[in-house]
Amino acid sequence: MIVLLTEKMARKELVEYGRLLYDRGLTYGTAGNLSVRIDHDDLLITPSGACKGFLIERDLVRISISDGKTTGGGRPSIEVPFHTALYKHRKDVGAVVHAHPRYCTVIAVAGIPLRTGLTPEGVLVLGPVPLVPYETPGTDRLAKKLAESKHDANAFLLERHGAITVGKDLPEAYHRMETLEFAAALQVISASVGEAEELTKREMTRILTSIGRQKQ
Repeated sequence: MIVLLTEKMARKELVEYGRLLYDRGLTYGTAGNLSVRIDHDDLLITPSGACKGFLIERDLVRISISDGKTTGGGRPSIEVPFHTALYKHRKDVGAVVHAHPRYCTVIAVAGIPLRTGLTPEGVLVLGPVPLVPYETPGTDRLAKKLAESKHDANAFLLERHGAITVGKDLPEAYHRMETLEFAAALQVISASVGEAEELTKREMTRILTSIGRQKQ
């Protein structure tokens, strides 16, 4: 179930997690964007051209989910189309994080599927991660391809672009981004010492049915 905050609390949380995303090296410069659903009609999103590590609460822009139009604030991120697409198609999504973590982007540029089955955490926290075919950033075409990918995924890689994670709230979406980058780093680094094998399908099922049930 999604967690809805007041607009005031959502602004504070977006600033905090934007700074964390930047400080942890999960994004750089002015790259990336974050959003939070504040009710069933509107979302708050980070502004265009702003470093996520230095946002202040009044920088955040209010957007209508139905048509992507600004209802309060300045100029929003160019990626409004895929944020609104995710909220419209996924009623279980309360927050979206888009970043360009180093190892995720290496895999996305190479067009290699992410192997989340290397660790139990990858299976449990992320599950399968679709690789969304390349489209120009900020376009409706990218939003459409994202919406057409695996509908219940918690994380996505964007070919030649970066990564997206979703969650019931911003902390969950952020933690999934951290886990996604760890999984990508593990895959890239382990390839230098020999091909690592994923957990068996039987073990993946056991993880999801036993540990997953305990988390609910």
